Amino acid sequence: MTYFLVTKLSKEAKQSTAIMQAQNYEMLLHKLDQEHAMALSIKEIPSFIGALIPAKGKKISIEEIIEVIENLQLVVKSGLPLYQGLMDLAQESDNPRLKEMLIHIATEVSRGKSLSAAFEPYKYTLGTMMLNLIKIGEDTGRLEITLKRGASFLRRTNALKKKAKSALIYPSFALFAVTGAMLIWMVYVLPQMSELFVEMGIELPAITLFLMHTSDFLAEYFLYLAAGLVALVILFKLFHKKYMKMRFATDAFILKIPIVHQIVKGFNIAFISEYLRLAFSSGIPIYDSLNTLQKNINNELYKKALQEATDAIASGSQLSSAFGNTKIFSPFTVRMMAVGEAAGTLEDQLALISEYYYEKVDYYAENIGKIIEPVVLIIVGGFMALVMVGLMGPIYDLISDMS
Repeated sequence: MTYFLVTKLSKEAKQSTAIMQAQNYEMLLHKLDQEHAMALSIKEIPSFIGALIPAKGKKISIEEIIEVIENLQLVVKSGLPLYQGLMDLAQESDNPRLKEMLIHIATEVSRGKSLSAAFEPYKYTLGTMMLNLIKIGEDTGRLEITLKRGASFLRRTNALKKKAKSALIYPSFALFAVTGAMLIWMVYVLPQMSELFVEMGIELPAITLFLMHTSDFLAEYFLYLAAGLVALVILFKLFHKKYMKMRFATDAFILKIPIVHQIVKGFNIAFISEYLRLAFSSGIPIYDSLNTLQKNINNELYKKALQEATDAIASGSQLSSAFGNTKIFSPFTVRMMAVGEAAGTLEDQLALISEYYYEKVDYYAENIGKIIEPVVLIIVGGFMALVMVGLMGPIYDLISDMS
């Protein structure tokens, strides 16, 4: 979305200046036309300033897109004109952004544009894959079927994303909670014990001195350390967004973390298999499917693997061979693809692969707490054992001296 500073003249001949948001100049003029206003001047606001402007209305969610696609499928099935169906959907929407989008698409359809052409300006909201499905549905006269398949795909992959995220939330929370508890002990509890030992003049062992020095350091520089951590997180996000090598290194590191790599791997393979199955069933060429798929994958390792597979397919390789040469897809995935190619049941085999990894992610989402609980207990237990040894030793010596 782009922001514009617009000076306009209303139908009541009143002049006003406002900041307006639109995909491009054409859509901005369409907005003004809907308001029955005439633009006197239009200036595009630089993107770095536009990023600071709070957006009007909530973002269009994937759930809302799924609902639109499902309703459009029903509109096509019922024989209702697309314009009327889109306008009805717009009137029912509570999201101003979605309502504006649907009204614009309906207007473009009424002017003679195809549904895919009307959706084109919103391809990043709708998704490149869904836009391609609509085009194929229009070309083949099977728009109802492609819309139904597309909605089913979006709903399934959205559920998969939620499962993967929920599976990763618990480890993050556990790590945060354990780290917080350790810091509270080191910053607030240990200094009080240290003062007691110093006042009593007890000779302290090396482990107690280590804990005391660490505690003093954290207590003195805690704010600086916290500010430094926040700065590092911000810098990491900026570099991660800007540089592909940074994203690649981060994704490679994540795939080496125990348990977490199973969730990430399962999600990506399930997503890729489900997409390719949908592409085959809809008649999208494999080369085009892989090209589109690359734009819908966030993990740089799998994106690179898909690029290598696409190049191999262009050179005449089979899908299973192309995927196997990337070395990132599991032997099970490659073997199932090879069986499907040999038996002419590739679509069915891709469905089995997708279902297998979907269930795997679902398993980790349901059982992640039980899986990492021993690790958390070992970390907490190890820390508490270190603290107890460091504290109980001097206390025991103190009691012995008193006796």
